[in-house]
Amino acid sequence: MELAEKLKEVLGIIESLETVYLSTIDQNGYPSTRAMLNLRNKKQYPHLVPMYAKESNEFTIYLTTNTSSAKIKEIENNSKAALYFCKPESFTGIMFQGNIQVVTSKDFKHNAWMKGWELYYPGGVESEDFAMLRFVPFNFKTYSDFQVQTEKID
Repeated sequence: MELAEKLKEVLGIIESLETVYLSTIDQNGYPSTRAMLNLRNKKQYPHLVPMYAKESNEFTIYLTTNTSSAKIKEIENNSKAALYFCKPESFTGIMFQGNIQVVTSKDFKHNAWMKGWELYYPGGVESEDFAMLRFVPFNFKTYSDFQVQTEKID
């Protein structure tokens, strides 16, 4: 498969799944993995599509979290992270490695906010416990058809 075709396939997968798994490094140097809402899902989060279009790295991914969560301290101590997208029914997976940061811009948070997130952040978009994360990958590995393929992202 040509690289351009592979990149299109990868984007199609990450833009269709509801969940992504985020791994950060804890204070003891071990990976810590948890399921997160996949804000790259175009169907569930169409209002974010224009924000992604502004990114120079087409695989940049935003996430939300509580500032009170352990992952915030982990990210502040070590920005290295991985995201894993999985389609278990077809034994397909995509793992991105990159760096993650906490987004502090109020405008960014307001543009990303979605009605219904009050369930997770009762104080709303202005809540001190609402944070956005920005993950920028430098490579990815695809797992499918019993093969692993690694690609660098320019």
